[in-house]
Amino acid sequence: MQELRRLISDSNVETRREAVESMKGSVDREHIPLLLKAMEDASWRVRKTAVDILFEDYPVEQYIQGLIQLLHIEDNAGARNSAIEALIRLGRKATLFLIEAFKTPNKDVRKFIIDVLGEQRDNRSLPLMLEAIRDEDENVSATAVEHLGKVGEISVVDALIEILDGGDLWVAYPAADALGRIGNKKALPYLLSALGRKPLREPVLKALGRFSDPSTLGHIIPLLEDPSKNIQEQALKTIERFYHNGVGAGPITAEMRRTLGNRAMELLINHAWSAKREVRISAIMLLGLMKDEAAYGPLLDMSHEEEFAEDVKNALVYIGRDKPESLLKLFDTDNPHQMRFICEVTQKVASPVYYDILDRLLFNEDGHVRSTAAVSISQLEDPRCVTKLRKLLTDPYEDVQEAAVAALANLRDFLDPADLAASLRDANPVMRRNTALLMGKIKASGTVEGLGFALKDENVRVRKAVVAALSAIGTENAVKHLSYALTDESPDIRISAALSLGAMRGSGVLESLTILSTDPDNSVRVAAAKALGLLGDRNAVKTLTGLLSDRNGFVVAASIESLSGIGGNEARDAILGMLNSADDEIRRTAIIGLSPFEDVEKNLVPFLHDPDWATRISAVRTLGRRPEGYVRKELERLLDTEEDPTVLKAVEEIMRV
Repeated sequence: MQELRRLISDSNVETRREAVESMKGSVDREHIPLLLKAMEDASWRVRKTAVDILFEDYPVEQYIQGLIQLLHIEDNAGARNSAIEALIRLGRKATLFLIEAFKTPNKDVRKFIIDVLGEQRDNRSLPLMLEAIRDEDENVSATAVEHLGKVGEISVVDALIEILDGGDLWVAYPAADALGRIGNKKALPYLLSALGRKPLREPVLKALGRFSDPSTLGHIIPLLEDPSKNIQEQALKTIERFYHNGVGAGPITAEMRRTLGNRAMELLINHAWSAKREVRISAIMLLGLMKDEAAYGPLLDMSHEEEFAEDVKNALVYIGRDKPESLLKLFDTDNPHQMRFICEVTQKVASPVYYDILDRLLFNEDGHVRSTAAVSISQLEDPRCVTKLRKLLTDPYEDVQEAAVAALANLRDFLDPADLAASLRDANPVMRRNTALLMGKIKASGTVEGLGFALKDENVRVRKAVVAALSAIGTENAVKHLSYALTDESPDIRISAALSLGAMRGSGVLESLTILSTDPDNSVRVAAAKALGLLGDRNAVKTLTGLLSDRNGFVVAASIESLSGIGGNEARDAILGMLNSADDEIRRTAIIGLSPFEDVEKNLVPFLHDPDWATRISAVRTLGRRPEGYVRKELERLLDTEEDPTVLKAVEEIMRV
């Protein structure tokens, strides 16, 4: 015992931790004071080890009073925090002891006890919590009120109402919040009454927002004109919460018009320009709910701000769905941004009244407008626009071409496969390319033979689009044609075909990719390695293992990653061999690649002390997936020696320090 006392006071943290560890399993009651003393240690590792031994080896009755005594130590936050965490872990076992310990005159300890009991959610502590809300110390009483709200027991509603109705603002504030969390409607009249007390308006509004009772709107909406801007803003956010909690727009807007009349729109527009993001979002949403065309101008002005563009769009959509014709006048602008924005709004409204204007915009001088108009008009599902959209497949701008492909895909029911097949032979390579992409997008399986023929197209970009289309279609016949693309003269085509085949996992693909693994182009070999991994076939391990000696580091790294994904003992042994690589990047890739495998910890632990910080962090993350036994101890030891802040943070996250 004397030696243990000396060792747990040693200057070396590892010596102290090992001294504590040596007491594990002894169940000697004389060790309990030493373990409690170790909980005052400066090192969290020592403290944690002591707590774990107490929990595993001793009945709670033998040490809980010692834990409670640690709460009284004023100059050691580590000891107090460890005691609090331990008491919380004990759960219901600690409740009765804590109730008795609450009788202390130490106000800080009383607060700690309330915090612990509040986390445990044991109903046996409710009488004490109700008593604590009248504690002579404000912090204790406020903490008790706060935790009662988390407990959510209806039985405490009367006590909280009494506090809310009393004169002590310090506890009335959390009482309002607690009543909102509990959600018992008995509290509503008292919360509404508390709105008359200015200091309580903000927490009461938040509580009323949780209830979202439509009958309270008449009390909340007038506060949009409160002298306090903070109260106005909280009222606004509360009204928004009503809508998100299921209260319809009708009751909200009807009450706003009844209470505020024409001032409602003015107030909302003013708040929509607030410096506070959440206030602006609430105001913009309510402007939409009001369905007042007076909001169009301000909303369009706000649409230029990317942060709020989606909120503005939703507000305009809400109005447009009720009055689609009213949005037509917004197209009367020379501002391309606003024109595009209105097109995006009409995409969601999707009313046939927009056909003519969108039809004209397909030929607007601004390419972005043409793109947006193309997608918007396709939402109307009108076959008249197919011919015009096909013309956009050869637009000078690629983003317009992409939009046309997407728009035509939306209209797939109106497309003629024969016309598409003919377009694959068009004189314009841009038309051929985009037709192929469209075929893939709509998964036109009947066009595979035509696409297969197009693999011989003289234009590389067309052939690449054909590969993408065959990959998207994914039939057995499509796989057959893709295999031919592995011999294309362009490395880009071979890469695209390889990755597509790997993802599709068709018959005969393994043999084709194995041949490609000897391609003279480095990037093609990288693609072959990745594709073999995508196959997930253990027959590919031999080929991938051979690629580990490739002259190109990217090929080696891709092969390691693929072996990791395929798994198996042969793959694991191959990756283990790469831990000796002289290349730091390959070594790190191997460490990460070993993550899915068992029984590799002894090979990885030495890398926790590698000179290269990035290698250390790779080892930390891989070992951290199963931080148990001696691996955990090694990670804990690293906490005491690691100097790099990035590595240290990674260890702390794993160990949850």
